[in-house]
Amino acid sequence: MPRRADLALAFVAGVPLLSLSVVVAVLSVPGVRAALLVGACLVAHAALAYRRRLWAFFVVAAAFAVQVAVTGLFLVLPSVAVFPIAIYSCTAYGRRFPPLAAGLAGAGLAAYRFAHDPSVTAAHLGPDPWLLLGLLASIVMAAWGFGLYRRTQLAYVALLEEQAEASAARATLAERARIAREMHDVIAHALAVIVAQARGGRFAPDRATDVLATVEETGRRALTEMRGLVGVLRTDTAPLDPSPGLAALPALLSASSASGPVETGTAGSIGPAAELAAYRVVQEALTNTLKHAGPAATAAVHLDWTPDALVVTVTDDGTSRGAADGRGNGLAGMRERVAAVGGTLVAGPREEGGFAVVTRLPYRKESL
Repeated sequence: MPRRADLALAFVAGVPLLSLSVVVAVLSVPGVRAALLVGACLVAHAALAYRRRLWAFFVVAAAFAVQVAVTGLFLVLPSVAVFPIAIYSCTAYGRRFPPLAAGLAGAGLAAYRFAHDPSVTAAHLGPDPWLLLGLLASIVMAAWGFGLYRRTQLAYVALLEEQAEASAARATLAERARIAREMHDVIAHALAVIVAQARGGRFAPDRATDVLATVEETGRRALTEMRGLVGVLRTDTAPLDPSPGLAALPALLSASSASGPVETGTAGSIGPAAELAAYRVVQEALTNTLKHAGPAATAAVHLDWTPDALVVTVTDDGTSRGAADGRGNGLAGMRERVAAVGGTLVAGPREEGGFAVVTRLPYRKESL
């Protein structure tokens, strides 16, 4: 904690420096002036406990102004070290230029007072006034320079923390968008299949057993995937079922009464993420067929393993698309999902009727 660190510094520096300053003050300047020197040193050390505040620096400066007014010998007091510490602290944590201005002014005043103090001149003590001024100004500039360096460090750390928070926020939004797409794909497809099966079951009572079995299996599969997604939201260590891929397409098509998948070419490696994207694209395309292509429409899935990519084509022979005109949330989510794995997606009506969704997923580089 910064507050505790400041208190510790004030105590550790104050006990030895103040003790020595009391002894030196009593021996060098007896009487009331010694009491004034000791009191000013005590105030300066107390203000050091609040060294990050601007007012604390001016309290320290005022305390040393009192010492300058009392005697030019104040420079021999060990507590004079508090002044450059205050300059450093105010520059690093408060304002930049007031400490420099006050420090240089104090250096000039201290050198003048030391040079013209009767007790100093009578004892022929001290260096040349100009040399003393240069020494004090150098100390002030060094303390100010270290303060600027620390200020830059703190600003850089704050910038890194801000960037880390922004990155975490972007990652959170991206994860929420991914989960939203997953939930949309799972729920929309399951409900579309259930609605289609229920609609067909009304006109074919003799197939009620098969229809209910399909509805049950679709609902169970959707519930399993939903539990996995909820587990991700609850904890990072929740056990997850393997993500569906190309191997799960036959079961998906069977539940949707779609034909395929028909495969051509030699299979390559597109990676688990691309396989999941392909599965979700087929799932969403079949959902759109059930929702918008009409009750008599049929769908087909074709997987073409070209030399450099897997091309997944989902077509139907429906005559009515309703809202599925390429601008819906489902198609937008499909495009985002495919783009995330480096692929492309094109969706639109076919010349011979119906609708087509064509997805191109490139192979992983290490498989080429």
